Amino acid sequence: MSKRFIITEDEKTNIKKLYNISEQGIIDVALNAADEYIKQQFSKPGGPTFNNSSTPSTSQTNDSNLNSTSTGSVDSKWDKITKKVIDEFEGGYWNPKCGHTTKGMGKSTETLFGLDRYNGNIESTPEGKEFFRIIDNEKTKLGMQQFCNTWKWNYRGGNLEDTLKTLASKIMKRQYDSNSKNYFSPELRKRVEANDRLLMHFSYASWNGPGYFKNFAKSLDDGVKSGKSDSELIDLAISNRKGSVLYNQDKVASVMKSSNLNLA
Repeated sequence: MSKRFIITEDEKTNIKKLYNISEQGIIDVALNAADEYIKQQFSKPGGPTFNNSSTPSTSQTNDSNLNSTSTGSVDSKWDKITKKVIDEFEGGYWNPKCGHTTKGMGKSTETLFGLDRYNGNIESTPEGKEFFRIIDNEKTKLGMQQFCNTWKWNYRGGNLEDTLKTLASKIMKRQYDSNSKNYFSPELRKRVEANDRLLMHFSYASWNGPGYFKNFAKSLDDGVKSGKSDSELIDLAISNRKGSVLYNQDKVASVMKSSNLNLA
């Protein structure tokens, strides 16, 4: 609200003399005027609905953690959020040349943390080249037989895990930046990047691919336009995933709705 109701001491004295009212009376008049102004502003077409009830809505009382916004820029919190995505939703190493099971892997090639070396064109970026260079160095250092004995199916890199996760986070930031530029409205970007749970949804959507990212963005943008709260947008994001063929639907819902996202 940009308007302020201010009167000077001289004006207050004149009002008291003119209308023979007390100082409390002046306060009451001012409050009534302010209340009337607020009602008029809130009743304008396209404006928010004015509610005389002092009781907060259910979403406000029950979902304060989901509606709460986080501080810091996307760059400052992206690494923690995306490492949470990797820890919760993505698997470890897989390579058919090491005899790892091919069941359910389709056309996947060499992968770690859900990053497919060739199908994902991961090495097209400096971070992607470094990511797989580290793995290739392990092959050279250990020899392929010992490498495969160490880098078993779902192995997460041992003492190299955090370095590899940091690189994976940078790789996916490029994907997020590209997708959000293409598919976010300005208002949706503000809402997503101010809520860690919504940002997690789109961090993971960066793995799911541009098509899913676009569809998720369109759905949530419609939700923003219809006045949904953050908790309602989170419910919508979960519903969108459940309506897809993507993996980890229940786990994503559980993490996004948890009372403590625990990004420490």
